[in-house]
Amino acid sequence: MNPTFTGVGKTTRMKHIFGGDGKAVMVAINHGLGCGPISGIENMDELLKKLVGEKPDSLTLHKGIALRYMERFAGEVPLILKCTNVTRFLTPEETDIAQVEEALTLGSDAIALGLTLCSRVEGKEIERAASFIRTAEKYGMPTVTHSYPSGELIADSERHNVENVKYAVRVSLELGVDIIKTFWTGSGKTFEEVVKVGEPAKVVISGGPLCNTVRECFDMTRQGMDAGAAGITYGRNIWQSSHPAAVLRGLRAIVHDNASVDAAIEIAEDSAGCHLE
Repeated sequence: MNPTFTGVGKTTRMKHIFGGDGKAVMVAINHGLGCGPISGIENMDELLKKLVGEKPDSLTLHKGIALRYMERFAGEVPLILKCTNVTRFLTPEETDIAQVEEALTLGSDAIALGLTLCSRVEGKEIERAASFIRTAEKYGMPTVTHSYPSGELIADSERHNVENVKYAVRVSLELGVDIIKTFWTGSGKTFEEVVKVGEPAKVVISGGPLCNTVRECFDMTRQGMDAGAAGITYGRNIWQSSHPAAVLRGLRAIVHDNASVDAAIEIAEDSAGCHLE
């Protein structure tokens, strides 16, 4: 089969993110629209300098932040443009805030979409995602879904249940998504089931709220990678930590160098110059 322009474009962009080993440490900083200037993202200039220095495989941003800050980092780190998001008072329905064409103009290597399932607007959310994916395909632009069974029709205690997470992942697979970010299910054994449901798309772990300790975060990452995850997409577990750059360095060691939890903690603490809780 002869390659198409869009096929070559998508392959090129995916390699920008996943590199030679097919794995990625992706940092999400798209929380400002839904949460406001929460701890860790008040000073984006300072934060981005720290993170880019540790060479994350991508940054997920909204267009306003990308417009103001990413030009200085052009060519240093791939951009994933978040095109939809919930707001503090409008959830679970997503709001469109950027289009695929804007992602192209900004030099993005992928677009990201929120996909909240198990809600009364689930059909609309799937339809919205399908529309974005259809347009992205025309331009050879990979798509990422933040695919969560977290609508109002499901109890909070059931959101990380493996069967519910598998449902969310399968919906994204059916839509033709390239990278599926979803909830950690609590163990490597159950997350392996999630990864298998998502194949051949790349399934990456969502970090969720800040873990109690760096070790807990690293242990989740190690288990997830052993279960077959293609990488991680963490936000608060990086930039709400006391030493974001050091934590990012430790996470890269786990994902790309197959480091153990203990080795990654040693790497992170050497970088931070102190003990990390």
